Amino acid sequence: MRLLALLACTVTVTAAAQQTTAQQAPAPQPPAVDSVCTYSSCALSIAPAWDGLAIRRGIRGPRVANLHFFLPRDITPELRGPDTLAIGADSVVVYARRAVALRQAAAGFTDIGALTVGVAIVRALVAGRASTRDQVVAAAGLGALAISVPIHFAADGELSRAVWWHNLRFGSGAAQTAAASR
Repeated sequence: MRLLALLACTVTVTAAAQQTTAQQAPAPQPPAVDSVCTYSSCALSIAPAWDGLAIRRGIRGPRVANLHFFLPRDITPELRGPDTLAIGADSVVVYARRAVALRQAAAGFTDIGALTVGVAIVRALVAGRASTRDQVVAAAGLGALAISVPIHFAADGELSRAVWWHNLRFGSGAAQTAAASR
């Protein structure tokens, strides 16, 4: 009986403490807009480059990252920015990681394809003619290059989405309120 009374008191005190804490805790606020930057000075854009897709900050601003065609590296920190709590930062991370993973897969096919075609060409030049083996090797290399193209395009799409989410933090208040409510 004493155990039940003690348990009832514990539950009542715990419930009262939780209710008091809930009343004192401030309501969650949407993430703050980056007030230091404006859209024209800090929004990102994608520009083609000889070795991939360059990500530039602002209008004609500096290159902050590059999603390389041949040896891609992680560009998530540059796209996310310093404020991990900014609107869209979590989505930037998801899409940027997908873009990098797809680009790495595509780069593997591109690198193997280019190397294979190069080997076939060098062997044919050394021999003075293209043997059947050289033709098969070259065809396999061209096949790898062909496989890489749609994967590169998929990576480009994911990069575009990451940049869109990054730029959302510099948009209008209505768009930010809608994004924060999701």
